[in-house]
Amino acid sequence: MVNVLKYKDDGLLITGASGHSARYFFEKLSEEKYNKEIKCLVRKGSKVEHLTRYNLKLKFIEADLNDIDQLKKTMKGSKTILHIANIQFSTNIVKSSAEMGIDWCICVHTTGRYSKFKSASAEYIEIEDKLINEHSNITILRPTLIYGSSRDQNFWRLIKFINAYSFFPVFGSGKNLMQPVNAEDLGSAYLKVLKNKSSCYGKQYNLSGRDQISYISILREIATGLDKRVFFIHLPIWLSIMGAYVGKMIMGSRFPITVEQVLRMKEDKVFSYENATRDFGYEPMKFKQGILREVNELKLKLGG
Repeated sequence: MVNVLKYKDDGLLITGASGHSARYFFEKLSEEKYNKEIKCLVRKGSKVEHLTRYNLKLKFIEADLNDIDQLKKTMKGSKTILHIANIQFSTNIVKSSAEMGIDWCICVHTTGRYSKFKSASAEYIEIEDKLINEHSNITILRPTLIYGSSRDQNFWRLIKFINAYSFFPVFGSGKNLMQPVNAEDLGSAYLKVLKNKSSCYGKQYNLSGRDQISYISILREIATGLDKRVFFIHLPIWLSIMGAYVGKMIMGSRFPITVEQVLRMKEDKVFSYENATRDFGYEPMKFKQGILREVNELKLKLGG
């Protein structure tokens, strides 16, 4: 049975408050009429105007997540931390929270730790394993590839490209399976975890989307939503890797595709969310439903 978030348990602190999934978390909190102050750690210059529309007591604090002393000062009076910002800051967050006597840290990480390519997974594994071995008061949430709106850094570019052109290059066969998760589902999951502390404390969960879908099927769903006929040009993996190397050599960090991304097109990225459903009622939406929302957002922006 899902418990109601106890409003008397104030002292909630959030990192990454201006991020994609955090927006939906605040939306859900607003619907619940949460009435306690929430500390929100943000980078200097972060855009937070979009969050002021929610009927919440948000206190924005500019903070450097690399500065341990500054972190400890911001944590005074807090009881629970929801760390969304980035897995690379998790060590600092958890270490600071331990020194400040924080009761519970919920860290949003990534299923990237399961990649068979060490360049993609080694750092994540090292960070997580150290935290798990040294701290018992953390809950780890691992989303898959996140999508869901124009703030999405993954599929939004695909949608815009497919809308602009009648062709699309595909690395390899495109049959590799993916399980993208909608940012709205993550926002709901954060709140459900907070409501079910007794079930979730000290555990780890994969937060994947409802459907296992091939990359080429994702592209076709986008094209169908845009009412476009698109020619998908399949490029051999070896040629794609060479192109990524050359692109990086010429354009550096401005080139949008890395060799690692090409290599990972050969592996399936699917994960069960059964434990999350059992412990806190996690039920993600169907991919077709979520991607159509994002496609329609582009249409609306273009006046279509």
